Amino acid sequence: MIRLCELYSRNQYINVQKHPVLPLLIWNYNQKCLYESAWDEYTRVARGLITDLDGNIIARPFPKFFNFGETEETKPEKLPAEVPQITEKVDGSLGIQYYAGNKVCIATRGSFTSDQAIWATHWIQEKGLIREDFAEGYTYLYEIIYPDNRIVVDYGSREELILLAMIETETGEEANIDNEMANLPISTVKKYKESIEEIITQLPTLDANNEGFVARYSNGLRVKMKGDEYKRLHKILTSISARTIWEYLSTGIPIDEIIQRVPNEFCQWVKETEAGLLAIKAALEQQVNDAYNAISSLSTRKEQALVIMANYSDISPLIFRKLDGKKYDDILWKKLYPNHVRPFKNQD
Repeated sequence: MIRLCELYSRNQYINVQKHPVLPLLIWNYNQKCLYESAWDEYTRVARGLITDLDGNIIARPFPKFFNFGETEETKPEKLPAEVPQITEKVDGSLGIQYYAGNKVCIATRGSFTSDQAIWATHWIQEKGLIREDFAEGYTYLYEIIYPDNRIVVDYGSREELILLAMIETETGEEANIDNEMANLPISTVKKYKESIEEIITQLPTLDANNEGFVARYSNGLRVKMKGDEYKRLHKILTSISARTIWEYLSTGIPIDEIIQRVPNEFCQWVKETEAGLLAIKAALEQQVNDAYNAISSLSTRKEQALVIMANYSDISPLIFRKLDGKKYDDILWKKLYPNHVRPFKNQD
């Protein structure tokens, strides 16, 4: 059992969501926790932790783990003096297995009902798998891969759950997944025989279609090692939205600055978003010009104002600016401020 009061006491750093049907809670650290690095035993474990309403742990995912050299425990000189197990760092969403009666269900790091959770639950149930197919007392953790869930790496039409680990739910100890998964139609994460030193030398030369690697030590410590090109693209693709394109256009910054050395699909999205905003801008400018031509011949400002407010109230500030011979681009761009649309879906 985990002390729910301790999780609730960190509500500024930990979000909680109740299952829509079952008496379950899912706990997840939030952006404030990330920004302030407010890590302790509770915020680190709240990474998709599923409990019942009494605090009994139902599913235990990995605790929060960090990049190579990011924290004191991941500095090279502080790592355990042993050869770790090296696996592929798959670029998808973490899937956390739990059960509804005999049905197998998947949550994501912060939600029972995210798009990724719904997709993964459907995928594993379509395989005909039920609770009895899995070892009792263990939490199965997956990477969720399908085209609409692309982050950076392009997996093409690949659709699957990749098993990352089996965690003993009560203790947090890990099982050997190779021994446990032989009879199930689920692939396991790719393993590498190279040493951590050899892996680190590969990071600067990895292409963007490889996120990187994870090193796991016998004490349970996990360390992420991401390729340089992946990190560069991840920063671009997860920080740029339609509003970024709007900001570039409205301030006159060349769009080419953000589409250098990016995937073709992203480049196409940027150009389509740019074209869409410019088309709406042109249409709005045409409306202003048409209204101006219709009223500019009226003899008094009062007459013009009455016609404008009766027929063109939604664009009245633009028309008045034009009648006064003033520029109105600032008002026009504000009217075009778009929704927060991104090129690819991100992790929930």
